[in-house]
Formats: sequence, structure tokens, C-alpha cells
Amino acid sequence: MVASASIKMDELLTNWLGSDAVYESVVRVIENLKAESSNNTNANNNNVPFSTVGDALTTVDGRPPLSPKLVMKQQQQQIKKRPEIPPFFRQRAQHGDNPQNPPPAPPKRRTNSSFADDQTWDGIYMANREGGGVSGGSGGDDISKITAHEYDTIATDGAASAATPGQPAQQPQQQQPCIAIRARELFQELGVFPSALDSVEGLPPNLSAILHQYERNESTYHKERDDMRLVPMERFERITKELCNFPTFFHKPLYDRILLLWERHITSQKLKLPPLPMVTFGIFHYFWDTEMAPYDKDERFFRLIKQPTQEYITRDDFFPYIKELLSDHPGLEFLSDHAEFQDKYAVTVITRIFYSVNLCHSGRITVRQVRKSDLLSVFQQVDEEEDINKVTKYFSYEHFYVLYCRFWELDDDRDYKITRENLLKYGEHSLSHMIVDRIFDAAPRPFESVDENGNVVRPSRDYLTYEDFIFFMLSEEDKANEYSARYWFSCVDVDGDDKLNNMEMRSFYAVQLHRMQCMGHEVVPFEDMLCQMMDMIKPANSDYLVVEDFLQDHCSQVAGALFDALFNLNKYVMFEQRDPFLERQKREDEFDTDWDRFACIDYNRLAMEEEQREEEAMEVDWVTMDEEEEDADEYNALGLSGSSEAPF
Repeated sequence: MVASASIKMDELLTNWLGSDAVYESVVRVIENLKAESSNNTNANNNNVPFSTVGDALTTVDGRPPLSPKLVMKQQQQQIKKRPEIPPFFRQRAQHGDNPQNPPPAPPKRRTNSSFADDQTWDGIYMANREGGGVSGGSGGDDISKITAHEYDTIATDGAASAATPGQPAQQPQQQQPCIAIRARELFQELGVFPSALDSVEGLPPNLSAILHQYERNESTYHKERDDMRLVPMERFERITKELCNFPTFFHKPLYDRILLLWERHITSQKLKLPPLPMVTFGIFHYFWDTEMAPYDKDERFFRLIKQPTQEYITRDDFFPYIKELLSDHPGLEFLSDHAEFQDKYAVTVITRIFYSVNLCHSGRITVRQVRKSDLLSVFQQVDEEEDINKVTKYFSYEHFYVLYCRFWELDDDRDYKITRENLLKYGEHSLSHMIVDRIFDAAPRPFESVDENGNVVRPSRDYLTYEDFIFFMLSEEDKANEYSARYWFSCVDVDGDDKLNNMEMRSFYAVQLHRMQCMGHEVVPFEDMLCQMMDMIKPANSDYLVVEDFLQDHCSQVAGALFDALFNLNKYVMFEQRDPFLERQKREDEFDTDWDRFACIDYNRLAMEEEQREEEAMEVDWVTMDEEEEDADEYNALGLSGSSEAPF
């Protein structure tokens, strides 16, 4: 007890001495003592020729004392010295400072750009040559006259081109031309002048009159002849991919967004110009200055998908892009004649995106969530991959097929709604009725609707829609991820205190014990199960579990075992009887997640069942044809047929 009190006193003393107020008080006391000591030294200088002042003057070890003038100078310097403010704070202006020469402002924080090349329109290197380039927004830069030396080789990262001692000189990397040059080259290759519009089909009849107004007005971004060069929508794919770094199938929504922003620009600036139905070089210049140059890849993607007046992405914002994917991707061409399944595929992809990206399940994706996700890279992957099933994140058609068929099997009345009785049949009645009730009452739902007055309308808890079922099935078949852990934790946390205690777990497990006894399985007591799970999960507090306990690195493959023990009897029995050899094979197979493995196995099962149904249907057709032929022979033998020719 005495030792602990002593330790506590030492901690209090350390905290007291470490405070800023105590530190400043001690410094002032020391300075005052030094000043008094210096005054005493000057007063007694005639009586004591070499008196000691602190440790500065001493003759104990036989060395000659320091000069009194030098000692006085050192003491004065110590008195003037003050504790400095750390350099990352801006010092306030002192009395007598020149107001015309204020202290420098603190440096601005640099954002992490995901681009290796300069993304400004004219380029920072070209803008600094011979008095600088054309200012943004002028649109009058004659880039066609720029020669190769305007964007010559430049050392990257500010490194000097000269060689350091002992090292060979580094060759500078070739800097790409600025965006203006690359855009002008593409517009010259793909675009047409207004005078050559007769060669382009499908143009509006009043386009010539609209362009004539732009030529007479000489508005911003349309001062030069090349600024009037137009590119039709069907030729915009290369600009979308090569300049904007968006997937190719984004070209139509991107084209429409550029025209929409330009129309809002001329309205806000009160320019007496009609909106254009085609993108000109000047309009693309405006779009790049406002929507591309200031942002990195993730924020460009975010700003393109969302509506211009919103600060988040909703479900409907993705539909135009998935629609273009369905019409352009070779792996989805077979769906062109099935409009209903095209819509269901789009809904499935969008719901899976919200399941993985929108972790708070608000139905609104923010720019921060886009940065933390792999959404943009997956869109790029599906644009480059011809086999849609190889893109297992969000876009796989096989995964859509599994999800939709499972939903269709449970939906008996075909009203696209799953009731409690329907969900109890899932997985051969593997779920307990208690967790099914909690799924309907407390499980996260993907989307919310808004009424005419702008009020948020919570989805009905009486049934599961197709989107709700996707959330459930993804969480049920893959419990080794953060999204699933949060989904099931919200269901099992009955009192909503974000803590899973023994009473809550015992109430769920009591249903499992009853089912074990009825089905003849070996009964595992609750205490034994809980002890085993706690040893695997290793929670921070042994009295309760929080969702962060399931997100630990060592829990990625075992966290779902506790949820299975509480409400999925079939999977819990499989966990208790698992084969170590099969578990090792599972860890070494080609699948990245448990969902990918389950979807592959279930798709093969569904495909085999479909083949069996087709074979049975063919056998029935053949039997029917044989019976019809026998009846026809008997009919003809009786002489009742009017003709002996075949009916076909």
C-alpha cells in the first residue's frame, strides 16, 4: 500500500512539473535569482576580486578564474533567452514589429495527388516559359504553334540534373505534353469544324444557328477558331479514357455532364448564349478547369457520379453508368434481349457497391468513403476485362445469378417480397426463428426513400426486398469481413448498447440447444461454447464483446464461428466437425473470400439443376411426340383422316 501511494505521488509530481504554467514560473524564479546574483557580484566586485558566481567562477581545482566581463556577458545572454514556441506554431507579432513586414504565413498542407504528371490545363512548366502561358479561362492559347522545346525533359521531384559527387548523372524523365496539347490533338483527330457538319449524321437542325451566335459573341473559352471544333458523343470514348482516365463506358454520361455544367455556367454568368448540344474544345477546356484540374482521381470519380447539387452519391446516380456497361461490355451482350434481367443485374451491382462502400448504411456514399474503397479501380478493371465473371467485386454475372435465384426460390408468391416464413426456409431451415425476427427488426437496410416533403421514409420492416435480401445473403455466406461483422452484431445486440453480453448470447444459444436436442446432435453446453469462442476471439474485455473485437487481424477467419453458434445450427455443426485437411485446402484455393467460394459452388449447382430440367423437358417432349404419332396412326387406320400428308 505504501509503495503504491509513493508511486502515485511521483506521478502527480511529474504531471505538476510537466505543466506549462509551472515551467514558466520556475523559469522566472531562476531568472530573478540570476539577476540578483549578478547585482550582488557588481556590488562586491571591489572587495572580492575573483568571487564565485554560481559555477562560472571557481578556483577550487587550481585553474584561473574566468574574466568577470565574460561572465557578465554570459549571464545577460541567459537572462534575455526565452523558451521558444515550436516551429509549427505561428508566432504572434511582438510590440514594435513592422506592420509592413508581417511574419510569413504557415505553409499550406499539400494534398496527396494520385497523378504523376501535371494536371493543369496549360501545364506549370509551359506557364513559366518566356513570361508564362495563357491564363486559365482565356481559351486563346495558340497551342498548335508550340514546338517540342516547350515541354522538354525535366527532372522529377525537384531533383537537380547535375550529378552528385561519386554518383553518375541521372537522366531526366520525359515530361508528357500538357493537357491542352493532348486535348487539342484529340479534338483535331476526332472533331469537326462547324463548316463540316454536313458530314455528321443525326445533328439537330438548329445547330448551325447556335454555333453562329458563339462565333459572333467571342465568349470566354471560344475566342479562337479551334475552340469551335466539335466532337460528337459517339467519338468521345478516347477522350474519356486517355485524357479523363475514366472507364470507356463512361463516355455518354460524361458527355451529358459536360453539357449540363456548361449550360449552368452560361446561365450563372448571364451570357447571352444558347446551350450547345455538342461538346466543343472550349467547353471541354471549361470542364477541365472546373471539374478535373483541382481534384485527384477519386474526387473526380465522385464528382462525376453524384449530382452537381449534392455532396453524396445515391443509388440512382449509378444507373446511367451500369446501363452503359450493359450495352457496351461483351460479357453482358447475351442480356440485350432480356430487359427485366438487365434491370435486376444493375440493382444487384449497385446494392453490392453500397454494401461494401457505405459502411454506415445511410444510402449515401461520401467522398471519404470513395477514397477508402476500391471502387474506381474495380470500375477500371471491368472496363478492361472481357470476362465479366473474373471481376468478382460487384460485377460478376455468376454472383448475380446466385443471388437472384436464391431470392426467386424463397419468393413463393412472386411479389418480390420475402416474409419471415420465407426466410426461415433459407439454407434448409438452418436459421433460428429468433435471428430471423431480429433480421426483420434490426438488420441494416441498404436504402431509404424520401417523400414529397423531403422527409426520410424508413423502409418497411414487414418484409425484405431484393436489395435487403442481398445484404442478408452477402453477410450470411461470408462472415469473415467487416461488413458482415457489423451486420450480425447489430442483429444480436438486442438492447442496442453496442455491447454483446452473456445474457444476450445465452438467449440466442438456448434456441440452438433445443434444436440440437430435437435433431439428435451432440449437445454443447453454453459455457463450453463461450469459453472456446473467447479463446479464439480474445476480446479486450472478458465481460462483453464489442464489434471491434471481431475486426482484429487474428479474428478474420474465426469471428463468424460465434455468430454461427448463436443462430445457424448447420454451419455450427460443420464447424465442430471440421476436417483440418479440408480447412487447409480452403486456405490455399484460388478464392479470395468465402463469398467467392460459395458463389462458385452454388452457381455450378444451379447450372446442373438447369441442365437436368432441360433434359427432362426434352424427354417429355419426345414422349409426347411418340404418343401423338401413335394416336395419329390409329386415327388414319380407321379412315377418319381427310389427308395422308404430315401436319407440318
